[in-house]
Amino acid sequence: MRNQPYPLYEVEPLNDLKELVRHTAEKYGDKPAFIFERDKETVSVSYRQFKSDVDALGTAFLDMGLRNAKIALFGDNSYEWLLTYFATVNSGNVIIPLDKYLTGPEIMNLIDHSGAEVFVFSDVYVDMAAFLQENGADIWHYFAVSELYKLVKKGTTFIQDGDKRMVEYQIDRNAMSTLMYTSGTTGSPKGVMLTHKGITTNVLGILQNVYLWESTLLVCPLYHGSGFAGTVGMLISGCSVAINNSMKNLPNDFAKYKPRVIILVPLFIETFYKQIVAAAGGSKDKGILRAVSDRVFGGNLEIIVSGGAPLEGKLVEAYAELGITVLNAYGLTENSAIISINRNNYLKADSVGSLLPNCEVKISNPDENGNGEVLTKSEYVMLGYFKNEQATKDTFDGEWLKTGDIGYFDQDGFLYISGRKKNMILMSDGKNVYPEELEFTLQKHIPYIKEVVIYAENNLIVAEVFLDSENQPSCATQLEGDIAAFNKTQALFKNISKTVIRDTEFPKTTTKKIKRQYL
Repeated sequence: MRNQPYPLYEVEPLNDLKELVRHTAEKYGDKPAFIFERDKETVSVSYRQFKSDVDALGTAFLDMGLRNAKIALFGDNSYEWLLTYFATVNSGNVIIPLDKYLTGPEIMNLIDHSGAEVFVFSDVYVDMAAFLQENGADIWHYFAVSELYKLVKKGTTFIQDGDKRMVEYQIDRNAMSTLMYTSGTTGSPKGVMLTHKGITTNVLGILQNVYLWESTLLVCPLYHGSGFAGTVGMLISGCSVAINNSMKNLPNDFAKYKPRVIILVPLFIETFYKQIVAAAGGSKDKGILRAVSDRVFGGNLEIIVSGGAPLEGKLVEAYAELGITVLNAYGLTENSAIISINRNNYLKADSVGSLLPNCEVKISNPDENGNGEVLTKSEYVMLGYFKNEQATKDTFDGEWLKTGDIGYFDQDGFLYISGRKKNMILMSDGKNVYPEELEFTLQKHIPYIKEVVIYAENNLIVAEVFLDSENQPSCATQLEGDIAAFNKTQALFKNISKTVIRDTEFPKTTTKKIKRQYL
């Protein structure tokens, strides 16, 4: 029965990403692993061919003397991005996925901090490579992704001549294989050290909670943990991964590849729904909305996995009306990606789901409502922050990783996230106000508030809002009354005493989260 607990899905055990590539090649053979556009032609790469390319590029890296080297990877989602990632970590080197939206000085700072020796970049970002060269980055080798095939061809020749350095290389599953930077791109960066074992085990845990099948369209950036983890999960499941490399191509890609499953950040989920409603002319007829949804997503979409930021429960419910199940997930890079996720047939709209197997969570110092900091412990957890012992020490309480998020469990074991610990407002009467929780509730009550940030000023709650731009004048007129009505639904200490209306959207990070610290 739907929305009742049921057994976990069974998965085959895997210990590292190298074993994963070998296993999927043997199991799925000539089935398409990746489908993408190259020079206006559709290219399909099988699971067997992917392993061959990974082994060949890894062999070329080893022949260049790259052993325990750090290889920075910068650019758009592409087959070559994935090829570089797996060839790097499976040859005993360390990959450093970089956010393509960072500036030259920020990338330079991360290159210096990490000690990267190789810089692999999408061809369209040749200016970034030039910037690093001109500013004296200590990089030994620069490769545009279009040049990688020369290395693949070279490595293939070595393997055909009996070179087994890559194939026989023994992975240290518990050593750092991936260095992911989460913040601090100016000043002292925070580089998260992840292992083969942690990443692989985390993805297997996801697959025990969520069943994936057939096809997906890769939209989420691979340089973020949820995008990469989701892609690895698709590969283990034998899916065909169509790669979208540009947002302007997304409508055509949906129509062409007709995915069953996609992974999106909440901003995209909200934007797509608004497009569907607009295209339906504001109609609330389920048949019309579903027909428009089929046109937008290609007609086969059944599952959207949401990660990277909080998602409003009303969107989960709205997509359910379209026949699409949205699975809200929660995690952080320091945990190799995911801590909890809703299940295909067991979910709650406002929650971030059930814990992954072998992942422990406890709520530290809960208040009267059960809210407290979320602490987690598992084999997914990072080794620590690269070259930052103090930050590592501050982030752990013994074996427990302090997430910095405030949350609670319900009676069924579903986890809910109320907000960030650092954003919590302590009122003069000792009451705690969690801004993110209040923001969600406010937007649910007043839907024309497009964006909102709650903060305190002189012990009073302030709501700074950006309204629906299409109807902003009329909305601004009725806002005061709607805020007063909203306050009546809240405890007195949560009442909004002041409202500030913005003329522009809030500044955001590259992951589309509002930069609260600048307010």
